Amino acid sequence: MKILYLVIVLLVAILAVMFAAQNSATVAITFFAWSSSGSLSLVLILTLTLGILIGVLIMAPSVFKRSVQSSGLKRRLHRLEKEKTSLNEKIAATEEKDAETSKQADPPTGNSAKSPDSRPN
Repeated sequence: MKILYLVIVLLVAILAVMFAAQNSATVAITFFAWSSSGSLSLVLILTLTLGILIGVLIMAPSVFKRSVQSSGLKRRLHRLEKEKTSLNEKIAATEEKDAETSKQADPPTGNSAKSPDSRPN
């Protein structure tokens, strides 16, 4: 995805430079009471740069929010994985203890496989 983004950015930059080289006419720019003149290519490149800057500034808060949220989720995941490991260790210890207790409570007998109800008729 990053490579595609880089290719698109480079393509736009190359097209902007080509456009600037072919359009060197002088244009007048008026914005409210402010007025200036400059080459068409310079005006367009500055406009493109300003648009990119505004886009980055608009996206920055959401990117920052996602970054903070992601780091919080990573911390939570790490904490939950540690808790899971601890609980699995407790379960294993409890099962081992139960197995030892059941071995002590049920000593082996000589009639291990046959019950009184399973006699042949």
